[in-house]
Amino acid sequence: MKRLFLSMGGLLLLLLVLAACGGSTGNGMEMGANSSPSSSAGTGRGAAMLTVQVTETEYQITSSLTQFAPGVAYHFVVTNKGQAAHEFMIMPKPEGAMHGMSMGDMDHMALARIETLAPGQSKTVNYTFSSSATDSHPEFVCYLAGHYEAGMKLDVAVKV
Repeated sequence: MKRLFLSMGGLLLLLLVLAACGGSTGNGMEMGANSSPSSSAGTGRGAAMLTVQVTETEYQITSSLTQFAPGVAYHFVVTNKGQAAHEFMIMPKPEGAMHGMSMGDMDHMALARIETLAPGQSKTVNYTFSSSATDSHPEFVCYLAGHYEAGMKLDVAVKV
């Protein structure tokens, strides 16, 4: 009986550890290809995560949503349907071409990012806009050389 009780306790502890290690990535964290669920995923407090489909081509970005609510967890599934490599960044506001700025500085400014998407590749990133972003107009962009200037930008809005 004592052995059964200890085994049950060990199993419970293992389940708690696994639950703590599981879940979604934090804001702005890049996830690997083919890790996009088709349904809602948990965010840690019982809230649902909304999936947003983003498509990149030469030289355009489209999104299944362009208006976002603060405090809602979004799961961005970004697919490169073009012939060239692209990247995906959510910038806090339209920043323009940012000539002369290093990629490291741009990455630091980004709310979320996916560094490289090869042609045909999909990757995901999770992000929740904060309440301070209400009434702002972030921009989805690709800052690979010449891509932004060629039109790889999409204005979006954060509203209550």
